Amino acid sequence: MGKKCLFLLNRLMPVLIFVFLASEGSTQSQYTDSLLRVISGKPDNSEKADNYIKLAKYYMMTNKDSAWSYSERAYTMASQFNHPEAVADALYLKSLLFSMKNNTQEAISYNEKFLQIADSLNDNIRLAKGNYNMGNLLTGILEYDNALEHFRKSLAIYIDLKDTNGIALNYNSIGTVFSTKSAYDSAAIYYLNAVNIYEKTGEDKYLGSILSHISEVYLEQGQLETSRKYVIRSKEIYTKYNDSRGIALDFTLLGRISSDDNDYNGALENYRQAEAIYVRMGDSIGIGDILNNIGVVYNFQKNYSMAIQSYEKALDIYREKNYKRGIIVTLGNIAAVYCDQGRYSEALALHDTVLGLSHKYEFKEYQKDALWNISDTYRKAGNYQKAFDYLLLFSTLKDSLYNIEKNKLINDLTFKYEKEKDQAHILALEKDNLQKTNQRNAYMFSGLGIIVLALFMIIYFRQRAVHEKLIATQKIRQLEEEKKLMAAKLLVEGQEEERKRIATELHDGLGVLLSATKMQFSTISDKSPENKVLIDKATKMLEQATGDVRKISHNMMPGLLTKLGFFEAVEDLFEHIGDTKDLYAVCNISGNQDRLSENKEIMLYRIVQEMVNNTLKHAEAKNIKIQIIVSENKLDINYSDDGIGFDVVKKMETESIGLKSIQSRVNFLNGTMAVKSRHGEGATYSIQIPV
Repeated sequence: MGKKCLFLLNRLMPVLIFVFLASEGSTQSQYTDSLLRVISGKPDNSEKADNYIKLAKYYMMTNKDSAWSYSERAYTMASQFNHPEAVADALYLKSLLFSMKNNTQEAISYNEKFLQIADSLNDNIRLAKGNYNMGNLLTGILEYDNALEHFRKSLAIYIDLKDTNGIALNYNSIGTVFSTKSAYDSAAIYYLNAVNIYEKTGEDKYLGSILSHISEVYLEQGQLETSRKYVIRSKEIYTKYNDSRGIALDFTLLGRISSDDNDYNGALENYRQAEAIYVRMGDSIGIGDILNNIGVVYNFQKNYSMAIQSYEKALDIYREKNYKRGIIVTLGNIAAVYCDQGRYSEALALHDTVLGLSHKYEFKEYQKDALWNISDTYRKAGNYQKAFDYLLLFSTLKDSLYNIEKNKLINDLTFKYEKEKDQAHILALEKDNLQKTNQRNAYMFSGLGIIVLALFMIIYFRQRAVHEKLIATQKIRQLEEEKKLMAAKLLVEGQEEERKRIATELHDGLGVLLSATKMQFSTISDKSPENKVLIDKATKMLEQATGDVRKISHNMMPGLLTKLGFFEAVEDLFEHIGDTKDLYAVCNISGNQDRLSENKEIMLYRIVQEMVNNTLKHAEAKNIKIQIIVSENKLDINYSDDGIGFDVVKKMETESIGLKSIQSRVNFLNGTMAVKSRHGEGATYSIQIPV
């Protein structure tokens, strides 16, 4: 957790905008000369406004002042001659220019006007690129849900237009949103879909950006060699097309990979390469980001003076540009240096500033990191009470950011987009089939002498159409069921991973902290006999807290389950229940008790745990019994209690959380479940799972 004191900026998003520009209309200098000759001496008209638009597009990447000037001329002239298409294009180009200057609000304002005109013209091509641009702009200011909505609109239009480049660009952008939200599995799926499209079409010009994104996904998951492989491929493509910004970003990624691999000299060398490119481009924000990363490396090397020097240079740049995220990150980095130097009061003051700014600008990820850093700094300073207080605040915010409902929302959006894509593809196939059917009918009616044969053909093709429609309907249902199953699988696996993570943090983090605190009290007790009664009381409270933490950690992910497996864990669970005087518990297991796969064992244990919890919480039972029988192809679980029972139908209709949890896990394992219960007659569960 030490590296949580440091921040590394991600500046991959702007590349998407430049890729889109490149796809629109880069031309040769001879062409611009020819346009200027055509414009020169000609009267103002709609055609001249269109030529100004073409010139603005050409100069967009080489001379932004010229691009702005030609956009202004096009806008004025198009407005004068009532040419809404050119007015819209001029607004779009202005939006892109403001985006390049990191003036996102102005860029959004111009893009909104562009979309309004495109909508009034019912122009799908302009609507597609306008929604795509809006999605990128909103992603840049962390409005992810709105961004996804615009990407969805753009993607739907590009699918209808069969524009593979537009489809791939939206896949790439959606992947970036998921990556920013740390949903790396979903991000990788979208990135790889985009790569697949470009590899099939041979348009490798746009692969550099996507390969960089895939590299960062693997970097965030600690897979350094895989990350390096993708960034090297990306750099080769950027070099092939002389894309300086892309090359600089890839050098930055290579520096981060080297830094994570403890190759600090290699990291500095890559960062210097990126910095030189940003200097040539005049990109001050890019220079600030590199200075931040260089400061991180110096901090790792304990060269604190050089680290502070790099951070202060970056901070000056960010303040000049009013780049809020950069300011927050840099202050956090400086605080991390102070913490490593033992200057805890100065570190805490800066971390508190970071927390306040993050709250003000609603950067919740930075709020979370600031809370962790404050807790860690108090711990190093020996103030364990404060460290514990901020650790609780950190855990609360972290849970709110990564709760199950948010993961469910991301998965629902993912499958919504995929379903829409599949439906659009099916609609296109149905249109093609209809056209072919009309052609067949035309040929049949052309020969009056074969009326009987024609009637036969009509009947035949109608039956075939019905048959094909039934098959298509079945395929659509099958696809939807597969997507629902995949969503359920991702949700359940995510729950178990989160349980395992929280259990580990409770046991290895909070548990160790409580144990250490208990040892401190023991030392104090020997040195302060007059306070022995109070210290003994506090020590007992710490022992109880330690026991509670151990119990919660065990309930979330029993150690016995991971070490010895499902069968031993169930026996242990029923032994602990049987130790109480209020409940008699019987556990019988027969058949082959070899270990199953990890996921299957966790799911099976959660099923048993949920049935037991239902009994303990609601049934008021005196006896419970479980019988597990393992045969060659299946595993049978028969569970019963003699409690007060319940109305099974009513519980299912009201979507009981306990029963739904058991049913979802049984479905996940492709099993079946039957529940029998009546009021006053206890409850019986019969579950079969294939093995």
